[in-house]
Amino acid sequence: MFFKLVRKNGKKVRRENSIFFVSLIVAVIAFYIFLSLEDQDVIVFLKSMESDAVGKLLALLPVFYDVSLFLLFFLVYFSGLYQLERRKYELGVYLMLGMKRSRLFLLLLAEDIWNSLISLVIGIPVAVFFSEMISLITSKTVGLGIIGHHFSFSLEAVLLTAAGFAGIKLAAFAILSGKMVHREIQYYFQDEEAIEQKKGGTGSYLRLGAGVLCLAGAYALAISGIAWAELIFMGATVILGLIGMFLVFSGLSTVLERFWKGRKKGLGIFTSRQLTEQISIQWKPLTVASLLFLAAFCLLGYGISAASTLKSQNASHGADFTFQGEEADIRAVLKKTGAEQYLDEIYEMRLSMMMSDDIWEEDYPEYVHDFSWGTVLESVGKLSDQNERTILENNLSYQTNPYLIALSGYNQVLKAEGKEPITLGKDQVAIYKDPQLRTSPAGSGMKKILEDPQEITIDGKNYSLYGTVCFEPLVADRIITLDDALIVPDELFEQLTGPDPESYWNVKLKQDYVEQEGLMQAVYTVNEMLKDTGLTYESYLQSMGRQLFYNVASSYLTLYLAVILLVIANTVISVQFLMHQRKTGRRCGILSLLGAGYDMLCDSAETQVQWYFMVPLAAAVVNSCFGLPSLITGIGTIGTGTGFLLSGLVVIAGVFVIEWVYMRAVMHLNNRQLLYLIRQAEESQERL
Repeated sequence: MFFKLVRKNGKKVRRENSIFFVSLIVAVIAFYIFLSLEDQDVIVFLKSMESDAVGKLLALLPVFYDVSLFLLFFLVYFSGLYQLERRKYELGVYLMLGMKRSRLFLLLLAEDIWNSLISLVIGIPVAVFFSEMISLITSKTVGLGIIGHHFSFSLEAVLLTAAGFAGIKLAAFAILSGKMVHREIQYYFQDEEAIEQKKGGTGSYLRLGAGVLCLAGAYALAISGIAWAELIFMGATVILGLIGMFLVFSGLSTVLERFWKGRKKGLGIFTSRQLTEQISIQWKPLTVASLLFLAAFCLLGYGISAASTLKSQNASHGADFTFQGEEADIRAVLKKTGAEQYLDEIYEMRLSMMMSDDIWEEDYPEYVHDFSWGTVLESVGKLSDQNERTILENNLSYQTNPYLIALSGYNQVLKAEGKEPITLGKDQVAIYKDPQLRTSPAGSGMKKILEDPQEITIDGKNYSLYGTVCFEPLVADRIITLDDALIVPDELFEQLTGPDPESYWNVKLKQDYVEQEGLMQAVYTVNEMLKDTGLTYESYLQSMGRQLFYNVASSYLTLYLAVILLVIANTVISVQFLMHQRKTGRRCGILSLLGAGYDMLCDSAETQVQWYFMVPLAAAVVNSCFGLPSLITGIGTIGTGTGFLLSGLVVIAGVFVIEWVYMRAVMHLNNRQLLYLIRQAEESQERL
């Protein structure tokens, strides 16, 4: 009988609390996918390329696991709070019929365990399916046909998911049920507590104005990039934003009351007063929900932007392999292994350091040259951006022995990328910077300087600077790492070179082979031929693997956290709305007796749901329009640009589909409650 009652009540709870039951299943799915990350094809492949970085990522999983459990506790707590409040009368009847409080506690615990098991039984198979789909899609997107797909089922992820959910469910249940079973019997049958609305007035406008000013300050710091300059500025941005949000929501009800005041159609006045009352009383939960939405929107936008770069691993580059050693030896090994048939012609990349400090005078007097940055330092001092000015002044002050790059080698890189070579005059040189500095203050500052003619001095002779900064990668990965260098004509390179010039040999894969196999698979195949030959070399596969790791880590983690935050935010709003409607339900019963029909009350309730969701959502969207660009620019691991921003905004727009589903679900639950209240009011009237 006991277990029959548990199953019956569990089914009823799932039906009446469907919105939260589905949210719990979504959380289970997200949890499993996150915890089974180690078994996905892309991560398995990356272990062979970036084992240290992947190891650090996997070491962080327990931290994300604990944080996620902490956040999900609130989802479980709020949904359980609503359900127990809804069942007050039913639980009171059990006690009146003689059920012991301990027995009632066990009944609620059994129901909770039963529903948790059902959510896991539904969620885990769906999670395994989605995990496989994500693994397949990601592998296909980045061209990992080389490793093949293997079905994976992580028992550890299942156990951790089940253990985590059991822990937070039991913790939430202990708090909620402990309170319920220890209350006096009259609590279960008493009317809902009276609602005391916070008063508005001038203070509301002052709080609203102060909140807008705080938000404006946070927006300015975020968009200008100052927030990312130092930790203190980031802290100021966050604090201003939080204070601004709480102040705005604390004074919002008065403004909305005036906005809704003229709506008198149907139950317009009742609807506006209900909304004003709810926002006035529940402004703190609404603020928290809006902040959760903001975090979810920014994480979704950034995560999708990172994921969109997974298909761009064949970015422009001038070398698929870079070798060190004698050219004849390299060619002999390539011919012997058969790799030669897949490669284009090898070309040389020559570098050397120009010695200009006095420390070289004693050992290498014949190689020492006089060098000065000439007008460049003067132009740096005139930059309006303090960050650019400071960084460039520091960099150039240490660049007294700049590296030289032979123009012929750099032009070969441009040719391999399908770009036009640069032409330097006899008395002209070009500034080279590391490609990763393209969007940095050093890169942007140097670009501004070169908009005007500039000169440097070598051995008393002036050399004009080429009009743009050169950023192309010199080798396949990072066997050469130069933040700054000078590209010079080959004749000048021979004159200025040091005693130990360096030569690297670059080669590209044949284009028809790449088109046939895909870049990653083609590089991988040739790399397998060469890895045991004893040659000293690097391949573009290392660069792709590193970038792929950053993008996969960014997209997986941010999307996972975004889903969790989105589910929690919607749960908070849904619970707060439904609990307020339940507490004020007698008003709807009175309105029905005064002639308001069920359809009219439902229309009023649906309007309330829409506005109650839209207020925090609208605030989050406005905030994300500033927060998302700042996040993408500040972190910068996936690049910047309109494409990334647009992908983020498209995601934010897509989230509204999810919100519409949540709103419809809340409307459905509230309409059922209205129907019950109307019937109850009609029965009371008939008895009178």
